[in-house]
Amino acid sequence: MRVYEEGVRVLVSATLVAFLAVVAVHLWFVDLLSNQREFGAFLTAELVAFAMLVYITMKPDYYAVKKSWVLIGCVALALLLALPLFFAGGLP
Repeated sequence: MRVYEEGVRVLVSATLVAFLAVVAVHLWFVDLLSNQREFGAFLTAELVAFAMLVYITMKPDYYAVKKSWVLIGCVALALLLALPLFFAGGLP
């Protein structure tokens, strides 16, 4: 295992952990009665990010990680983060 690939794995994992923490704190303060759709979209994003984190950390080395799966997960996260804007009427 090279130092470079371990550094990339740590960087991606740390980014996902930071994302999970920010979304979890945001979900803590969401009013469930008026923002059920927003809560659902953010909770789905949280679960997708957690699945990506588990996938990346459970592989024996970073080269065993399929980059296409990580890219699909990132695109899914971007779409799931855009959903609450549509629900709130922020985007046309």
